[in-house]
Amino acid sequence: MPDAFPSRRQLILGVVATTLLVMTGSIAVEWRAVEECRSAMSHATTSYKIEKVLRSEPCLEARRDGLRR
Repeated sequence: MPDAFPSRRQLILGVVATTLLVMTGSIAVEWRAVEECRSAMSHATTSYKIEKVLRSEPCLEARRDGLRR
């Protein structure tokens, strides 16, 4: 393997690939939080349980993500 600096094209492709990976990961985490919150809400049977679910980490994360849009 030669001891040379990567070409400009390789650097650009690396940056694009890293950006796409980060975007895909954040979308997957956001989607998972929304689904977990939705699932927990469907299983809550009393107002106390609904309130508890709304204060859970997945629901807080889903609301934060929704406000950023």
